[in-house]
Amino acid sequence: MIMSTRLSQLFRITARPRVTQAKGKHTAISSLAMSSRHFSRLNRTTPATEVVKNFKADGCVVIESMLTPSQVSRLNTDLDAALATITAGKPANANTPPLPGGADATVFGHNTKRLGNLLNASAAFREEVIDNDSLHDVSAEIFKETGDYWLSTAQMIEIGPGSKAQPLHADASGWWPFWSMGDKWTPEFAVNFLFATTDTTKMNGATGVVRGSHRIKYSEVIHDDATFGFWQFPDEEVEQIELKAGECLLLGGRVVHRGEENKTDDDFRRLLSCTVISSALTPEEAHPLLLKGEIARELSERAKKFLGFRELATVIGPDVWQDHRQGGLKGRLGF
Repeated sequence: MIMSTRLSQLFRITARPRVTQAKGKHTAISSLAMSSRHFSRLNRTTPATEVVKNFKADGCVVIESMLTPSQVSRLNTDLDAALATITAGKPANANTPPLPGGADATVFGHNTKRLGNLLNASAAFREEVIDNDSLHDVSAEIFKETGDYWLSTAQMIEIGPGSKAQPLHADASGWWPFWSMGDKWTPEFAVNFLFATTDTTKMNGATGVVRGSHRIKYSEVIHDDATFGFWQFPDEEVEQIELKAGECLLLGGRVVHRGEENKTDDDFRRLLSCTVISSALTPEEAHPLLLKGEIARELSERAKKFLGFRELATVIGPDVWQDHRQGGLKGRLGF
């Protein structure tokens, strides 16, 4: 998923033809990528500890039956109308200025639509997805090293026929810890839940992942390669992960991936992207300002906290998003 203007500029660097200067950095990773072993596929009833164990081993994991057919249908119905108003080849944030050199189509996909502000665009997203038990169970297990977690941003990404592959990238690179962490302690601070609301196939742009790339020591390679050549892998090392509608691909923030080319004539591939981050980081979308209080009032306590309508806690450092007046944030909001 493409998250910010700054990160988009990094993608623009990697969009040029592949070079050989970074080839040596991929020796260990390439041997992993060429393995015939498939990425783990688990069910939403699998204990969160087992899901996270597999997730940490591979940098990603597929969770089957994450959404019911009814939920998928509701999401698609809600978003059909909203997507019809979106211009392809643009970021989800309407306030993002155009990239230099007319690079928007390359970075965002010339026939790819990205819809943000999903809390207001879809009741199904607001009522079902952000309160999904599996999402919260797995997130709590992933982020227990650092504290609470909350939603950074959510987007519906619809890759249309003929849209080319994204530049390879890692989602967490939009936050500074990505570039400074060593390999002694590298907790996940940003993950992406990619919910398929249509079947994603190798033909219509199923997400491609570079096996083992979550083990790249970014704090070291950035000093050796200012061109970001360490994100350049041969196409044969990018494994596409197909999903049935309702399945979820959970991506770690460090793993290199991309939305692939849609080679079909009439098939539109949809993935609902939910980026979840540590409470120590600032979300991309200001959800408490986007969602009206009377609507937020009807959400569960868990969902309220997930969106920033409640205080959050960290393991190291001060608690965050606090209202120090008597009654706290809950009392201040009146619900």
